[in-house]
Amino acid sequence: MSRHVSTLLLIAPAFLAAGLASCAPTASHEASSATSSPRQCFYSRQVTSFRGDDQTLYVRTQNRDVFELQSLGYCNDLDFSLTIAFLPGVMDRLCAGDTTRIVASGGPAPQTPCRVRVIKKLTDAEIVALPDRNRP
Repeated sequence: MSRHVSTLLLIAPAFLAAGLASCAPTASHEASSATSSPRQCFYSRQVTSFRGDDQTLYVRTQNRDVFELQSLGYCNDLDFSLTIAFLPGVMDRLCAGDTTRIVASGGPAPQTPCRVRVIKKLTDAEIVALPDRNRP
């Protein structure tokens, strides 16, 4: 019986070492972590201007970044609105993939909250390519 136990004690460290080696990071994992980009986020209180239509809204922030937001449903008269407000009680920091609610005012329709999703931060080339009517 002691023979089986001693054999088991010799084999167990080998399996343990193999198991730990499989958990070690690989070069491809480290490379993918190093190349992953940071989250694309902005603070709603730092939005300085906006443009868009009932489906797509572009907002510019204080640091001149432009973000694309898509309505989840129908947002009344965003193209005619003079102001937008991010509703209280929702997140102040918004990142690509987040949803929030906004209210647009100054247009012909009554103020009705609508839900939007942050799609992405636009690149400089994408901002330049926007039609004037959509560029905040």
